[in-house]
Amino acid sequence: MTGFALTWIVFLLVLAVFAARAWVVETNRGRLSTAGSAQRGLTVAAVGSVVLLVVMLTANGGIELVDLLINGEATVTAPSDQAATGGQQPGEAPPAPAPPPADPAN
Repeated sequence: MTGFALTWIVFLLVLAVFAARAWVVETNRGRLSTAGSAQRGLTVAAVGSVVLLVVMLTANGGIELVDLLINGEATVTAPSDQAATGGQQPGEAPPAPAPPPADPAN
């Protein structure tokens, strides 16, 4: 499984933990007690899952950055609009300029 897929799974975990915590908080409103152990436990789980998500996002972006710095080149795709480059592909030499028009007086 790739880091990309694992990051999305961790994001879904964050959403699930927040939803579970919200449900526990809302169902506890009618009681006269303060926050129970389930609410405290889910708060810790929510904080932990957010920290895990931030670490995963940093690690995945950091791996790509280190790879870019080590190899010295990025993956380049073809330009989407040929008119902007004048039909010139990357790595080609620019066309030679046209010669000046001949002067009929000379």
